[in-house]
Amino acid sequence: MAKGSEFLLGLFYSDENTLVYDNIKLAHNLSKKALQDLRSISFKFFGPLFMTTAMYKRKDWKIDYIETTLTPQMDESVDETLLQSFTCLNSSIKIAGSMTNLFTFIGSPYTEDLTLIYKKLNKFIHPCIVQGKLIGQNIYGIEFDYNVFIDHELKRGTDLIEHSLGSPRKMYWEEKKAYSTIAVIKRTKKDGILTSDLFTFDIDDPLRKETLNHIPSYYFMAILPDYYEKRMNETLRLFGKKGLYPNIIKIKVSNPELEVLYMEEFITSANEKTCYGLILIPHNDIINESRDLFFYKKKLREILDKNKDFERVVVELNSRINPFGNWNLNTDSALQSIEKLLDNEL
Repeated sequence: MAKGSEFLLGLFYSDENTLVYDNIKLAHNLSKKALQDLRSISFKFFGPLFMTTAMYKRKDWKIDYIETTLTPQMDESVDETLLQSFTCLNSSIKIAGSMTNLFTFIGSPYTEDLTLIYKKLNKFIHPCIVQGKLIGQNIYGIEFDYNVFIDHELKRGTDLIEHSLGSPRKMYWEEKKAYSTIAVIKRTKKDGILTSDLFTFDIDDPLRKETLNHIPSYYFMAILPDYYEKRMNETLRLFGKKGLYPNIIKIKVSNPELEVLYMEEFITSANEKTCYGLILIPHNDIINESRDLFFYKKKLREILDKNKDFERVVVELNSRINPFGNWNLNTDSALQSIEKLLDNEL
């Protein structure tokens, strides 16, 4: 990448043995330590993907994308090439009972057309790697140089993604699809200390058990926003972008039959940042209260801008969610309670 380039780009591949390979375009020369940390961060990005394989073997859940905006920090100077968004996209393909994953992060001065890039990732780059490996092994046998092949394919993949950057974003029909709110997450960070809480149905509400058929787990969905926000912030700092911090906008998790969407809005003041997010599933007949994403964005802004109180808005989002019963997300013991109680299917 030439000096002064306005984007960050990394492409990671994990094979069926969970070995990880990467190709990262660098904007400038980094220290040896930064390069080493950048290589190891691919495992951190893949962490939740490997978790879904270990925890949810009956359903092949995968993380499709994580999208953020980037905001300048008031107390730090901003790089001359201002980035505006940081996105992660994942393509997962199952082969002979095992998953291979192709994961990319993109820091960009634009709000990228994720659908366009995802289609290239899922329909061209990833299948070419899988098919090329099988053909190469069949033709060359033990003489097939797997590492050289993967390096070449990832380089080709990053070039293809780079060529797609900056394309105007289109409106897609999915944005008008009806979703139902099944949980609300509040995250507050003040003076570097994060406090997170989840609000959802009461334990004895039949809707709680129903939603477990539509999501990996409440535990898994609850930890994703903070986890990936930290990984993105870590990556920005490794690239020397210390005047920016990421803010989660959307996370999509899916399997072949189901989809879960997390969307979030935030507000900052002095040393404090407050975020409200929603865990959403597509409308179904059992969870009947559903609206489009524009409605949910408006309701989140009403809480943040203090036009309406939190409890009232939660009831408007889904009248069955308890706005007073919070599940703490800040300690291991609290998360274990969510696994034991909230994710209990009995």
